[in-house]
Amino acid sequence: MKTLILIITTFILGLLKTYSQEPSYDVVFAISYYTQYISEIKKDTTNNYKKLFLDIVRTPIFQRFFMQSEYASFVYEDLARPSLDIPHLKKTLVGINSNKKEIEKIIKKALNKCNQHLKSDKVTIYVIPPSSELKTMMGTMQGILGFTAGSKQIIISIDTSIEGWKKMLPYAIAHEYNHMYWTKENFAKLTQWTLLDYLVFEGRGDYFAKLLYPKVNTPWTASLTPEEKQKLWIDIQPHLDNQDFSFQAEVMFGSQRFPAWGGYALGYDIVQSSLSKDKSTFPNAWVNYNSQKLLNSSDYKNE
Repeated sequence: MKTLILIITTFILGLLKTYSQEPSYDVVFAISYYTQYISEIKKDTTNNYKKLFLDIVRTPIFQRFFMQSEYASFVYEDLARPSLDIPHLKKTLVGINSNKKEIEKIIKKALNKCNQHLKSDKVTIYVIPPSSELKTMMGTMQGILGFTAGSKQIIISIDTSIEGWKKMLPYAIAHEYNHMYWTKENFAKLTQWTLLDYLVFEGRGDYFAKLLYPKVNTPWTASLTPEEKQKLWIDIQPHLDNQDFSFQAEVMFGSQRFPAWGGYALGYDIVQSSLSKDKSTFPNAWVNYNSQKLLNSSDYKNE
């Protein structure tokens, strides 16, 4: 009998330990690859910076960290943007190195805040410098650019020389955390990815981040006037089922045909107008609503 009681007690204590464990947060500063890239450039006589970048930065980072990620193919393409402006790269690396402790502190605080609403047992944040190709975008994003790699991984690019990065960093973490959580819950069920899915995916991320950080200014969600949103909606409504990712990216980020950040502004408006009428105020209640459900209860349902 004593042996049985001991076994049961051990089992219960094991369960309690499992369910009471704090979530695991790791912050990986993957910047040594970029430092090595700069060192190799000094020795290189071919001036083929892009090949060096792919060989020294993109391929090793991808193979070490992201080959098994749900969005591996997108990560592979995203990491392919070379940093050809070496002075700019050096500057961003110095900035990240000089602010390592504060960056990690901000990230972990934001993750704790996110985890209060959407539970995730393990999250790894990878910090890298931004590509020099994205200077203009980084300015708009106040020095922070996020990318969800999968159900447990987020990539964050930081330029600490841009004013506002400390305020934008926790917002970006929350935005990507929402994507990450959604991926954990829904990726295996995906059978297609439409323009409407993309609109709602980003709108949901911004809606969650704004619940947690309502004072952070986000120019992309307010990039269109009501009239411009109406025009964009009329233009894209016949194409909501479009699964061509290049077309989707044009709508989301802008092109000659579509206004800059238009998809982000419209997606946020769809989600915000839908959830403002929803009695399920807690994120874990609405995070898994599908795109069509959110659209049907939004201000855009009958237009």
